[in-house]
This record gives sequence, structure tokens and C-alpha cells, in this order.
Amino acid sequence: MNRNKVVAAIALTTVACTAVTGCAPKATDTVITIDNNGKEDKLTYGYVNFVCKYNQARIDQVDLQYMGKDYWSQTAQQSSSSSSQSSSGSSETNEESAKDYIYQNMQGQYIAKQHASEVGVKLTSDDKKAIEKAAKKFMSSNSDTAIKQVGATEEYVEDYLEYETYYEKVRGKLESEADDTVTDKEANQSTFTYALFSTKSDSSSSASGDSEMSAKDKAKLKAKAGKVAAAADFDKEAKAEKADTSTYSYTTAEDPADDEAMDEKVIAAAQKLQNGEVSDVIEVKDRGYYVIRMDKTHDESATKDKKKSLASQKREAAFNKQMNTWKKKIRFTLDKKLWKQIKFTDLFTTASGNATR
Repeated sequence: MNRNKVVAAIALTTVACTAVTGCAPKATDTVITIDNNGKEDKLTYGYVNFVCKYNQARIDQVDLQYMGKDYWSQTAQQSSSSSSQSSSGSSETNEESAKDYIYQNMQGQYIAKQHASEVGVKLTSDDKKAIEKAAKKFMSSNSDTAIKQVGATEEYVEDYLEYETYYEKVRGKLESEADDTVTDKEANQSTFTYALFSTKSDSSSSASGDSEMSAKDKAKLKAKAGKVAAAADFDKEAKAEKADTSTYSYTTAEDPADDEAMDEKVIAAAQKLQNGEVSDVIEVKDRGYYVIRMDKTHDESATKDKKKSLASQKREAAFNKQMNTWKKKIRFTLDKKLWKQIKFTDLFTTASGNATR
């Protein structure tokens, strides 16, 4: 990892400082207590606050120009189509969701550092020098106001970069040693071209829009799909009937129901076709009418790409499995009251960027 790039990403200017009332936590207060097989370690409020604010700053620079100044107080439903639920059953704010993710990252960093020697990982003198240099550059690149806002000290920056370096090195070592063999059968991709006559209505306020189309209109679309299915020239007829056309590749070894992007009825129909064959009309509820042509039952290029993807997934799975094994022997306890004191109220921008608030 290029630490200079990390530093450049957090060269900040303050955007807005909000006064905090009440009794402020001390930098030395313990936010995270760690029971590591009987050995107790602690992460202080000062360090944890910096890590949270640092990660907030990185997100602010990318997302807030699109999401708006109220992004952190919004719930997941307001800023995303997915909903995230807290332990109490209520929707999390983006701030809470981000902090949960940061907390998991800090746990991972600690675990990796503690077990680094077991997998032959250590920091070289060059690593240590690079970390020290990056920390000094960060402190000198920011105004006193920005440093205060992000809660940085040179020690905190060094500690964070050290944790990050251990994590990346351990990850790299475990993934390099993982069995990432992928067979042709596992990876084989078939590619088909599909013509879709959508029964969705763009103007519908319902989830699917399917209810907005009358049975008569659906019948007309089904008839158009039938013409494509019966045509001698699939491409020509699909164009003539103004169908939405595209290509799609799927993994032949997977159950059609496991495909995340294409309806299982379409995949199941594709599995019955040979090269050049065209399906009958396939009706998919709340979506429309499909007609597909099998282009390649074995798509060499797509299969090659899938092999790389599956190999990467296997390496990542091996890393996560080992990390989870280590994690079972370590207990993290979070001081929730202190944790709530860390708020993404003040926003950040780069020194050369436009203010987000």
C-alpha cells in the first residue's frame, strides 16, 4: 500500500466546527476493551475518535458532494434502496452504519497485528520509516483547525498506519497461500442474447409497475415476443419489434435460482439450448416477456474472467475463515456511551476542494 496516497487522501480543511456541549470524554478514556486470551488491551477514545473521523473524512470527500450535507443523519432508506437495521429494530443512520463498519475494521486490524508473527509477517525498517514519514506529512499538510477537527496526533496517525500495514500484509500472505484452484466446470460460462418486452411502466409508483399495464397491452407484447421466437433472423426481428436486447453470461454449474441478476426461469430455459437455438417466449412475473438465443454454451473469454473472479473469491474466503478463527479467541467490549460521543457533525473537504457545507 502506498502510504503517501493515504496521506494525500486525508489532507483536509475544516468545513464547519460545531460546538459540543456537556462533559467531553478524555482522550485516555477506554472505548474498546480487548480480552486477548487473558491479556487485556485497550483502545482509547482519542485514537478511536481519530480513526472514525479519518474514515468519515475520506467518505465526505467522495460522497457528500452527491448526497448532501445531511447525509450522516439520514437513514439507510433515505440514501439507499437497502435498509439497515440496528439491534433495537429501528433503522440505522448512515453515521451509525459507517461507525459499525469502522468498528469491525478496527477489530480486524487488531487481530491481524496480533497474529502476524504466526504467518511470518513483520514490519520491515522501510515499512516503519514510511509510516513515520507519512504521519509527519499528514500533520504538516493540515491546518491546526483541521487537525483538531479530525482529532489527530502524530502518534495516532502512526498507530493507524501500522495497524493498516499489518492488516494488508497478513491479508496478502494468507491469500497468497490459499488454494484458489478453479476447474473449468466450476467456471464455465454460457452466453445468450435476450430480447425483452417489459411489462413495467416507467410512470408507475408501484414497486414493479406490472399492475399499470392492462391485460390487452400485455397480450400485444407477448405476441411481439412470439414473432421474435418464431423468426428466422432473431436480431432483425427483435429490432423490428423494438425489443430491449442485450447479452448475458451465466455459470452453468450453478443452480438457476442462485443467479443474482437474471430470473431463474430465463436461466433454466437457456440451459436447454444449444448454440444458435432460440427459446420459446418466457414470461417472468413483474418483469415481462423474454426470448433468448444461445450464442455460446462455452464462452471462452467469459469463462476466463469468471475463473479469475472465483479464484479471487476463494482467496478472500480463506483469509476471512482464518480471521474468524482467530476472532473467536478474542473478546471486544465497546463502551457504548463513549462510542455515541463520536459524531459525524462536522464535515470535511480536501484543501483544494469545494466545501460540502
